[in-house]
Amino acid sequence: MGLLSLWKSSDLGKELTLPLIAVSGYSGLAGAGFGWDNCYWSGFLGMEQFAKDFGVLDVATGAHSIPASWQSAGSGAPMAGIALGCLLSGFVGHKYGRIKTFLLAAAIAIVGILIQVTAIGRFWQLMAGRIVNSISMGLVCNVVPTYQSEVAPAKIRGSLINMYQFWQLVGATMAAVSNWGFKDRTDQWAYRVTIILQFIIPAVLLLGGTFLPESPRWLVGQQRNEEARNVLHFLRRGTLPSALIDEELRLLAATEEQDRELYEHSSWADAFAGTNLRRTALSAGVQCLQQAQGNSFIIQYAVVFLQSIGVRDSFEVLILLYFVNCVASSMAFYFVDKIGRRPLMVGGACVMAACMFILAGLTGFHQESLAAQKGALACLFIWQFVQAIAWASCVWVVCAEVPTLAVREKTVTTATFSGFSVGVLVTFVSPYMQDPGYGGLQGKIGFVWGAGSLIAAGWAFFFLPELKGRTLEELDEMFQKRVGVFAFGNYQTSGAGGAAKGGRGPGLGFGGRGWGWEIGGGGY
Repeated sequence: MGLLSLWKSSDLGKELTLPLIAVSGYSGLAGAGFGWDNCYWSGFLGMEQFAKDFGVLDVATGAHSIPASWQSAGSGAPMAGIALGCLLSGFVGHKYGRIKTFLLAAAIAIVGILIQVTAIGRFWQLMAGRIVNSISMGLVCNVVPTYQSEVAPAKIRGSLINMYQFWQLVGATMAAVSNWGFKDRTDQWAYRVTIILQFIIPAVLLLGGTFLPESPRWLVGQQRNEEARNVLHFLRRGTLPSALIDEELRLLAATEEQDRELYEHSSWADAFAGTNLRRTALSAGVQCLQQAQGNSFIIQYAVVFLQSIGVRDSFEVLILLYFVNCVASSMAFYFVDKIGRRPLMVGGACVMAACMFILAGLTGFHQESLAAQKGALACLFIWQFVQAIAWASCVWVVCAEVPTLAVREKTVTTATFSGFSVGVLVTFVSPYMQDPGYGGLQGKIGFVWGAGSLIAAGWAFFFLPELKGRTLEELDEMFQKRVGVFAFGNYQTSGAGGAAKGGRGPGLGFGGRGWGWEIGGGGY
C-alpha cells in the first residue's frame, strides 16, 4: 500500500480539510510568540554582551553577570504575568469570543515588545515589557487550545490541538537560532535583533486574525445557531454530507441546552461542583505536573544549566535540543490520536524520570568526566524528545477537551493559572537550588525533576482516563455518569454523544457516587 493510500485511509486523511488546516495552523501561530519569549530569555542569561549591558560588575573578577536574584525575578515575574493573562482569558473568551481574544492578545504583545525594544541598559524596563507580553501569552494559552478543540472533529482533535505546541517549539527554535547567530557580537545587537524580531508574530496575527471563523460551540452557546451552522459547513466541507453536518449542529445545540439547564447561571463555583470538580482537577493536574517535571526550568535556564554541567557549545546544543523537540512534536500529530493521551503520558513520565535521574547522577558526581558529560547530554536529548511527544503535547490536548462547555473558560482558566503558578515557583526557586553559593545542586537538580516525573506517572495511571476518539458530547455524558478511569476506553455512550457516533463497544459500567474518581472497570 502506497503512502497516499495510507494517508487516505487514516483518520487525518478522512477528516482533515484545507479550512481546518488553515484555521488550526493560523490560530496555533500564537504559540510561536510564547516559545520565542521563553527561549530568547534562556539564551540571554548565558550571553556575555547581555550581562555586560544589563548585569552587575564583579570587581574581584572584572566580569559582568546577572545575579541569581535577578535571574529569579526575570524568569518568574513573566510567569506570573502569564498566570494573570490566564485569569483574564476566562472572562474575555466567554464574553467576547475566541477570535476577539486572539486579537486582544496580539495587540497587548505588540505593546510589551515595544517596551522591551526601547530598554537601553535598563534591566527592569526589559522585565516590565516581558511581563506585559506574558499577559498576552496567558490569554493565548487558554483560548487557542480551547478554540482548536471546538473546531476539530473528534477523531483528529488531539492532532489539531497539538498545532499549538508545535508552533511553540518552532518559535523557540527560531529564537535559539537568532541568539546563536548574534551572540558573538560585542554591541547591543547581540541581543536586540532577537527582541525586535518578536514583532513579526503578533503583527501577522493582527492582520489575518479577523478572517478566522468563530468557534461553532461558542456561537451555539450564544444562541447564534445559524452562524454556527455556516462555520461547521465551512470546516467540514468535503468530508461529510450536509445532513450529517446539520446533525452535528443539532447535537451541539442539544448538549448546550442540557448544560444551560444544569448551569443556568454558571459561576466559578460550578467549575468545582459535582462531576465538574473531577474535570477541573484533571485539567489542573496535567498543567501542574508538567511544571513539576522541570519543564519551566529547562525552558528558562537551559543555557545556564548546560554551562553548569560543563557544556561549552551551549547555544549550538540548545538549537539541536529544540530541533529534536520540533521533530518529536510533529510526530505527536499522529501518535496523540493513534496511541492515546493516557499511555503516552504514563510511559513518557517514566522515561523522563529515568533520564533525569541518570543525568543528575552523571553530572552531580562525575562532572569533570567528558564521558559523563556526553552521557548527560544524551539523557537530556532523550528527555526533550519524550516530553515533547508526551507531556508537552498531551497537556494542552487534555486541558482543552476535558471541561464541559458551560464552564469551559472557567475550568481552563483554573487549570492554566494553577500550572503557571507552579511554574512561577519553579522559576523563582531554581537559581537558588542550582547556583554555587546557594543550594549548589547544579546537575543534581535533576533528582528533583525526576521525582516529579515519578509522581506524574502515578497520578496519570490512577486518575487520567483515555479521551481519544470521543466527541466532546460523549465526554460530557461519561463524566456526568462518573465513568471510572479504566472503563473510559470501552464505555458505550447512550446520550447525545452516542447518537453522534452510534455508540461504542461493550458497556463496562461506571463508578458509584461521590465526585466520580472511581478507578474500577475495564482496560485502558
